[in-house]
Amino acid sequence: MEERIEELRECFAEVDKNADGVIQFSEFESLLHNLGSELSASECRIGFKEVDSDNNGEISFDEFATWWLEH
Repeated sequence: MEERIEELRECFAEVDKNADGVIQFSEFESLLHNLGSELSASECRIGFKEVDSDNNGEISFDEFATWWLEH
């Protein structure tokens, strides 16, 4: 499990270009594609809203990891 978390952290950091610890929608879409997802833009938007559990318009690593590991 720790190995998977580290892999997710590395993928997250690659798309968090300004290293502020959160990702916006375009970064989220890139992250999903980097992880092998073939979702459309509209499917990514639905996923973004689901992952953004506090509805602040950005996704923290904790939000992302929790969501990814549950699916």
